Amino acid sequence: MKKRIIAIIIVAVVIIGTVLGVMVYRKKGHGGKATGQGSEIYVMPLSEIMGANSSYSSDVFMGVVEGQETSSVTKSTEREIDKIFVSEGDEVSEGSPLFSYETESLSSENTQLGFDIERENLSIAENQRTIEKTRDEISKIKGESDEDKKKIEDLNTTIEDLETDIAISQNTIDQTNSKIEENNKKIGNSVVKAKVSGTVTKVADDTNPYTTDGSFITILASTEVRVKGMVNEQNIGSINVGEPVTLRSRIDSSMTWTGTIQDVNTNSADEKAGDASNGGASDESTSTKYPFHIALDSSEGLMLGQHLYVELGNTEAPELDFSSGTYIYGYYLAYDEKDKPFVWVDDDGILAKKPVKLGEYYEEQDVYEVSGIDNDTSIAYPMEDYTEGLKTIDGSSEGQ
Repeated sequence: MKKRIIAIIIVAVVIIGTVLGVMVYRKKGHGGKATGQGSEIYVMPLSEIMGANSSYSSDVFMGVVEGQETSSVTKSTEREIDKIFVSEGDEVSEGSPLFSYETESLSSENTQLGFDIERENLSIAENQRTIEKTRDEISKIKGESDEDKKKIEDLNTTIEDLETDIAISQNTIDQTNSKIEENNKKIGNSVVKAKVSGTVTKVADDTNPYTTDGSFITILASTEVRVKGMVNEQNIGSINVGEPVTLRSRIDSSMTWTGTIQDVNTNSADEKAGDASNGGASDESTSTKYPFHIALDSSEGLMLGQHLYVELGNTEAPELDFSSGTYIYGYYLAYDEKDKPFVWVDDDGILAKKPVKLGEYYEEQDVYEVSGIDNDTSIAYPMEDYTEGLKTIDGSSEGQ
């Protein structure tokens, strides 16, 4: 227990972290809400992330504050977008306009459909007049000869054909009116609004593709928050549902929150991290990761996207010294389309990709020996919607 306390104290004092991710952090007043204006990506030196000259205890995990509900908005494939009213990082309220569809083509189509109905009505009126004339003609036939009977039969057939044409025209009018009504509903619902209050986390476009479920806009609800962490198969046994935990700020180690482990999702595994194909780690480094969630006793002072340390209270985990050499936690690695590892680094104030090569893997701690960067390299926690060229801001202890 003494070793654990020393490890946590050293981590809390030396590793003064930062808020990472796409949420915007209000530099003054760390408890503030995210805002869509002036969005920057927080970076910090690898030496601070790994805790140079300190030890690492595997009963400390990293967690991120997330919403309990995500609202996904899809876009009709049959309609064109007119305007988009929100950007990633914007705060929206329930009922806020998100985007609108183009309606001019629908109005033009309704005008043409109106002409079509008028044409069918004229046809019906003409056929009705012809029917009246035909019936009048039948009434004037007085004879009972075969010729007269044949003529009456032909005229009745003509009437039946005209009545069929009238029925077809009326059906066409009904269908056309339904189409006009459908178009009017689309025009009336051309503005798509948010169903929940929260933060816009994604707006899809050609450079920021649609999600796998076809979502066009994604909103992270702000009504309730929880903390999500990741645990690997080596130390999954160290956490238990219902276990109390302490959550510590990576900005100010004196700021803490409490909570309880809500679930450990062993059905949702991420096997990418640690795969030998991902840049040189040995077969022994293969590690499956599982998400777990923490229900907070209070979320006051926390914001969506904020990263925290999760400290368990029931383990006496072994400690390893990573103060010499270059090492990185597995959750700071990202992988390109060829499954090659890279990290997001600061390049003179601009976010950039930096390929790395992985060496020895410490499975219980989820730590890799790494080359391609050094301990002075400032890196960001990876998020799937990062792109090169975003602005960075120093989130290290010296930059606060």
